[in-house]
Amino acid sequence: MADNAPTPQTEPLANPFRPGNGVPPPYLAGRDALLAEFEAFTRERPLHPNWTLTGLRGTGKTVLLADFAARAERAGWIVLQREVGERHRDDARLADAIEEDADALRRRLSPLAAVGQAMEDGVRHLRPRRLTIGELGYEPAYEMGPAESADRMRACLSELDAALRDSHRPGALVLLDEAHLLAEDRARERFPLSSLLAAVGHVQRSDPRVRFVLCGLPTLSLNLKRARTYAERMFRHVVVGNLDRGDSRDALGRPLAAAGRSFGPSVIADVVEATGGYPYFLQFFGAYLCRGAASQNVSADDYRALEPALLHELDLAFFEDRYEGASPTEQRVLAAMAMGRGRVRIADLRGRLASQAGLDILVRRLVERGLVYRAGRGAYDFALPLFGDYLRRRPELTELTGRVSRGAASSAKGGLGPSRPPRRPPA
Repeated sequence: MADNAPTPQTEPLANPFRPGNGVPPPYLAGRDALLAEFEAFTRERPLHPNWTLTGLRGTGKTVLLADFAARAERAGWIVLQREVGERHRDDARLADAIEEDADALRRRLSPLAAVGQAMEDGVRHLRPRRLTIGELGYEPAYEMGPAESADRMRACLSELDAALRDSHRPGALVLLDEAHLLAEDRARERFPLSSLLAAVGHVQRSDPRVRFVLCGLPTLSLNLKRARTYAERMFRHVVVGNLDRGDSRDALGRPLAAAGRSFGPSVIADVVEATGGYPYFLQFFGAYLCRGAASQNVSADDYRALEPALLHELDLAFFEDRYEGASPTEQRVLAAMAMGRGRVRIADLRGRLASQAGLDILVRRLVERGLVYRAGRGAYDFALPLFGDYLRRRPELTELTGRVSRGAASSAKGGLGPSRPPRRPPA
């Protein structure tokens, strides 16, 4: 009689890596010193009452911001984290958000503060002609016109500061992610960042109980200097960069060991070299190799076999959409930038694109798209690590994608592409 018992399913091999936006890595390598400095920041009155956290996309800023929030909460602070959006470029909309955040933090200080805030909100929205509590009554006065955004932010932060002074809490911490979007727009008379800085500077004159951490792309530092000349005295500027070789090896090796898997020594060295220690790419490479290899140990032969498909997938998953979002003329500027290695001066770009009109405007648009950042006076660089490498190999990617779509990927020459459409690593 035939054995009809089902064949046991093979357990999938462990994959500890989780590339994604703001997703905590399995091991946070290379940030111990920074985290210790942040904990000191919450325990004492520091030289600078606020921090900025800047770096390219994918360096782990959002992950650090979440870690900051958790550590501050454990130290007794009340914490609120917000992601800034395009709407907050309008200083009135930013004032709405800061008022909302300050109110939420005040409610957390005590039940009595929550009741008082609820009454205040009711008065603010319903505007009754007379209020009566028991035998007492009064007629509230209301502002006849809208207050300036800076005044509104100053008022709500001052109220929060006063509530903190009467509480047992050490302070309140507001963490704003994507804060580089708060750029001044003089043409439209929008000044969100200078309004916020004026309010924060006022409330921190006596004691920095209310503190801010602003997180964003490298342009944030320049935006602060343009908004207020005294901004440098208000913030400690922390740059989050790539990991060094030792930390990069730990970011790969420790999660692998915990999951019962391993990469050959040369594989780890090759991945560290290929990624340049860029945290997101370390996660991406690790996840792809763990998923693609058929054994617990990923050998050098496995890596060589998977590398073309890995790079193809990286281009499609990370770079291609960003590139296609740029206009044809902006793409010309990107291609001209990729002709060199590293940052490029605007004068050199003019030489490479002599017939291109409005170059300064195009570069500014690329900065606004987050593809390029100002790396110095008259100099620019790609805001995405390895983006220049992608642009230089893009003709091969375009050719390969065409062959894949025609079902002819197996005819790829010179090992430029996979023998089958690559699989996307898990999120």
